[in-house]
Amino acid sequence: MSNQAVANRYAVALFQLAQSKGTLEKTGEELEIIQSVIKSTPELVKTINHPKVTLVTKKELVRKSFSGQVGADVLHTLLLLLERQRFSIVSDLSKAFTKLHHDLLNIADAMVYSAKPLTDEELKQVELVFAPKAGKSRLIATNKVDKELVGGVKIRIGDRIYDGSIKGQLNRLERNLLAGNR
Repeated sequence: MSNQAVANRYAVALFQLAQSKGTLEKTGEELEIIQSVIKSTPELVKTINHPKVTLVTKKELVRKSFSGQVGADVLHTLLLLLERQRFSIVSDLSKAFTKLHHDLLNIADAMVYSAKPLTDEELKQVELVFAPKAGKSRLIATNKVDKELVGGVKIRIGDRIYDGSIKGQLNRLERNLLAGNR
């Protein structure tokens, strides 16, 4: 079974547990904390993945690293992943959990490509305009600068792309001219 499929199963189980306890927000925040700790301390991951480090030592390291920062359910999930030699899926599990939570709240992530960095106000405007078009109650927009766009914006929401960039308009114009359309 692929790591993504395994991560999805753990995410669904943790999501259902958090939903039944009413701790969805808290659990999501705890998973984000874990992700940031893992990204900022590669030594932790190296130690956990090292074959000569015993399981008991790995569990103690995880307990010391995360106790007080995460709740019992998330800590238990981490320890379970260690026992089953699946700690490498923590990042995928966190992303899957976030997706489940966003689906429940009817929220989508949007990647906004632009030729220059957008202000927070411009991103908020994109969120307000495109949330109804995507059929979502809210968007969480992230800006990424793409110098090839020349101007305008290109927005990706899930598998949909809204291309209002100058480059996109020029490409459409070229296709129409080559096809003989106006």
